[in-house]
Amino acid sequence: MAFLNPLFLFGLLAAGIPLLIHLWNRRRVVTIDFSSLMFLTAAHRENARRFQLRQLLILLLRMVIVALIALALARPFLTLGLPIASVRAKTDLVIVLDNSYSMAYQDVDGIRFEKAKTLATDILDTLRHGDSAAFILMSDSPKPVFRQLTPDIDSIIAAINNAAVSYRTTNVQPSFELAHEILAESVQLNKELYLISDFAQNGWENWSRLPNRSGARISLIPVTENEAHNISIEEIRPSNQLIGVNLLLQMNVTIANHSAAPLAQHRLTMFIGGEKQKTVNFSAAADELLKTILTYNFSTPGTHTGYLTLTEDRLNIDNRRYFALDVIGEVRVLCVGEQTEYLMLALNPNNFVNSSRVPMDAVPQSTPENERKSDGVMILPTQCTPTEFETFPLDDYDVIILADVPKISNQISAQLQEFIRHGKSIIVFVSNRSDPINYNELSSIWLPAEVGNTLTWTPPEQIGMYQESHPIFDIFPNEGFSAQYAPQFYNGVVLRPMPESEVIARFADNTPFLVERIRGTSAVLLYNCGLLAQQGAAATANDLLVNPYFLPMLQQSVMYAAMASSNSLTWAGHVGDTYTAYYPRSAGGKASIGLMAVSGQSEQFVADKASTPARQSANNQQSIINSQNTVVPIGEDGTMRFQGTERPGIYQIEVQTRGGIQRDFFAVNVDANEADLAQIPFQQAAARVGAQTSVTEKTEALAVATDPYELRRHGREIWGELLILAVCLMMLESFLSNRESRSQM
Repeated sequence: MAFLNPLFLFGLLAAGIPLLIHLWNRRRVVTIDFSSLMFLTAAHRENARRFQLRQLLILLLRMVIVALIALALARPFLTLGLPIASVRAKTDLVIVLDNSYSMAYQDVDGIRFEKAKTLATDILDTLRHGDSAAFILMSDSPKPVFRQLTPDIDSIIAAINNAAVSYRTTNVQPSFELAHEILAESVQLNKELYLISDFAQNGWENWSRLPNRSGARISLIPVTENEAHNISIEEIRPSNQLIGVNLLLQMNVTIANHSAAPLAQHRLTMFIGGEKQKTVNFSAAADELLKTILTYNFSTPGTHTGYLTLTEDRLNIDNRRYFALDVIGEVRVLCVGEQTEYLMLALNPNNFVNSSRVPMDAVPQSTPENERKSDGVMILPTQCTPTEFETFPLDDYDVIILADVPKISNQISAQLQEFIRHGKSIIVFVSNRSDPINYNELSSIWLPAEVGNTLTWTPPEQIGMYQESHPIFDIFPNEGFSAQYAPQFYNGVVLRPMPESEVIARFADNTPFLVERIRGTSAVLLYNCGLLAQQGAAATANDLLVNPYFLPMLQQSVMYAAMASSNSLTWAGHVGDTYTAYYPRSAGGKASIGLMAVSGQSEQFVADKASTPARQSANNQQSIINSQNTVVPIGEDGTMRFQGTERPGIYQIEVQTRGGIQRDFFAVNVDANEADLAQIPFQQAAARVGAQTSVTEKTEALAVATDPYELRRHGREIWGELLILAVCLMMLESFLSNRESRSQM
């Protein structure tokens, strides 16, 4: 026997109160002999014995009544070992089943998740009529298959049998909190919570001990006690964030061996466009993070998708990692200024494109293709004067460069604002020739900073600080702009960045050198330096034009500005993350998103004429896994958010624009943290969630967890029977007391 409210057992002390009253009354009795009654004593002695026995019985009844009431308040229950307890109390339970992707591990005796489902159904088979259950699938977020307790146990068993492993990681806390929330609503005596998991360490991090708010009995059931051996691709990272055609790409790959034994004869393979491109053989020491490099040269612009694979092992979900890379090529740039030949040469040193001031859409279609553009060219520049720009058609251009334009007229400003509204980008170079008043009128609209007075530096200033991780500067060596080759700046202007702008680089005296302002998919870059070729040392603003840093910095700036309007630039998303993209020209519309099938078909998409470097045609389009794509609304501000990244792979987005269908791509991968199958100590896990166990070894924990569940459940409560017995005894005590009173009268 046990008690649900054991504190009420202190009430048993009250059973001694009738005895104390009885003893107190006996001490107060005084015996007085009367001579006239002395002869009756012998006759009365026999009747007095009967009265004393009756009073003793009444005293015992009163003490038992008080004791029974105290026991009833303590809510005693009998275990199943007694025949009277053959009918046990009703049971409500919640099963939390781990379906994170580590549960797909293939043990010697089977897949962990299949074993977990068998354990879950075994628990449910022990329930009887009147019992209820709920079912939660646990990953990094809870998925309540049955959010409320239900007596339909067969439906829960069917749901468990149909459950599948997800591609998500593990987090025990939210699922346990939901389970306690469900059980807190139960009114049954017996409440149980079962966690069936592989108890990977990563699911128990970043949270503290959880209180048992529902008062349930918690049982932890591990699905394995064997040591796991796993190898996974932790990360793939291009050497440069901006990738151009005919430029060697280095793909930095990190591979992790999550086991205490070395692994040999493994193979890493890179697929691009559905075709095998590179293969590397490697061996890994125990618990080693191995880094390797794969190289590739893209000959055509556009979005290129692919993946890396490892040799198959016992957990294959983490052996593949996808990527979608925007390879920049044929970026159409319009250079606006009085002297822009140096920009034309720097942007396209091979001079593949006609440098005339004729707009590209005005080139006759009969002109041979190789005269209009050349495949494999990153940047296609065109030049015009500020006066010509006022009526210049801009539909075919991706980036505009304003090179030392002294004053921006209202017509030029209107052209630029329309260009930005279409999600395209601008690069501005300002100097002491720029009209501060005129430029500052634009700072509240699109310019990243206000322009102030001229600054003169003697000795000349150098670039002292810049964001090394920014795409414009990540190609430069670790030592940065060394003193030996650093460009020298003799004058500049005061720049006061706008609140929504960001300073990317500064001079040594903290004056901003490069300021960026992002609005949707449009980027405006403001450089604090002039580019006009000037005569005489006294008139020299800087030596940037003849500096070895100028050409790569300018080309990186153009590539970055072009990619700002792209939505698929190496998005490093994981399963469950929200993908965000911007489509200002399709605001209020809809996007269609589908997961592409990975096969031997081509995964390369060639940009059509009306596309920017990230806009792809429908040629060579792959099949979509889902027969119906997910339709996602695009906000009035052009923002599109997609939360359906439940599978790893390459996703395709289709958006209807005025120029046709725009297609973007992004890659989703599993979180590599789940690949580490190291387990949390069982005793530590039990202490974190308040499980009732005293074992310390994993093997003992497994044995305890698989004991017959009925032996650990509460039996029948008998407080009602105790109260009924107390009432009956009260009636008997009342009868005996009244009879004694009448006999004494």
